[in-house]
Amino acid sequence: VATNNSWGGGGFSQALHDAISRANTANILFVAAAGNNKANNDRKANYPSNYTNANVIAVAAITSTGALASFSNYGATTVDLGAPGYGIWSTTAFNLYESYSGTSMATPHVTGACALYASTQTFTTAASIKAAILGATIPTTSLKGKCITGGRLDVSKF
Repeated sequence: VATNNSWGGGGFSQALHDAISRANTANILFVAAAGNNKANNDRKANYPSNYTNANVIAVAAITSTGALASFSNYGATTVDLGAPGYGIWSTTAFNLYESYSGTSMATPHVTGACALYASTQTFTTAASIKAAILGATIPTTSLKGKCITGGRLDVSKF
């Protein structure tokens, strides 16, 4: 249903663009971390979140209070929504849990939401899942003008 792309760096790659296009043809979303440089992705592209393929969902990080995380990239036309990405407990090596912050922590929340939504539908496409995820966001003051939806992830309606 969706791939989690909690990574970034490097410039545009035609090969990766083409792979994302093939995923779209197979109805697979490409959920990508917006980046952790406090940068506006509208002004300077951050890949892979800045690919313009229809199946890309770009994710900014927010804190537990809903604020845009101080390190998170954003973009009124290039980042889709915010999700929890500050102080997230994650599994690490040797059966440990550690707290991490970053858009790489926010992206799996959205990837999981895609899978959750798909599990409630009899037939869905990448486009319909993306529309549902973006359409269900909660308007959030800190994200107004900082991302396409101006809101944060909300799965309560799924």
